[in-house]
Amino acid sequence: MTPYGGAMFSIETGTFRLQLEVAPVKALCHHEEIIPEAARKLVLEFRNWANLQNPIIVDENYIVLDGNHRLFAFRKLNFRYIPISKIDYFDESAQLRYWFRLLGRVDSLVSVTKTVSDMGGSIRQVKDRHVLSKALEKDSFCCGIQQGGFYAFISFPEDIVYDAVSAYNALEELQSRLVGTGMKVEYIPCQPVCDGDFCEAPERGEAVLWTPRITKEMVVAAAKEEKVFAPKATRHLIPARPLNVNVPIRWFKEDVSLEDINERFREFLGNKRLKRFGPGQVINGRYYEEELFVFFDERQ
Repeated sequence: MTPYGGAMFSIETGTFRLQLEVAPVKALCHHEEIIPEAARKLVLEFRNWANLQNPIIVDENYIVLDGNHRLFAFRKLNFRYIPISKIDYFDESAQLRYWFRLLGRVDSLVSVTKTVSDMGGSIRQVKDRHVLSKALEKDSFCCGIQQGGFYAFISFPEDIVYDAVSAYNALEELQSRLVGTGMKVEYIPCQPVCDGDFCEAPERGEAVLWTPRITKEMVVAAAKEEKVFAPKATRHLIPARPLNVNVPIRWFKEDVSLEDINERFREFLGNKRLKRFGPGQVINGRYYEEELFVFFDERQ
């Protein structure tokens, strides 16, 4: 039984467990702010969609790790419940990664240096990406910037950055000010930047902001204190992910008990076929690095 008294549907991967259930919307906790445009789009879609395709991913404290925008949309539309896949966040196979910021229309780093200085921060050049990476691991509240072969460590005083959330607030302020100077910002996964050739030679007019290396403990601590990170602070890679539950959305507005809707959800999933796919699949245009457990109706 869950802490809320509902039945559950479990998927055992051999080393990792996915627990699918329905939880009260009010019981779940955001850990990141939403991006308004993405949230508005989801609200409009959920008003018209008949089914919810995928559950959101949460930890054992019901902190949303993947699906903050879906939760926001469900709250905006006054849904009572939402399907979740609960995982052991501190299992070593559940990885916390990050979104870096790709800056475009960068004529030089002079404006970046000036903006950091105007915010009360400082920039210190380092030898290469490996030195920068080590420096950020040592001081997880700082960030960095890279353009071509230039790498620098960015820090702010303690009255500005004093914990993980304020570190990302400072980063958000920095990128907002840079956009105000005419630059543009895109979010890119950290891994190819840290490990690949991308880091050595970004295109002309581009630079990369390396984001703070916060930890799982910091994510959980902030959520418990009801503090919310700036958008795109974390990128979670879990070893397995359930897809295609396709549960009717209307269920989650009904005036039924949590026990009843969980029993209905468990039976609904039990009547489907479940296929296991290895990492590296592309489904609906999205590339998945993790193993997938995909639900299918019997007639498919």
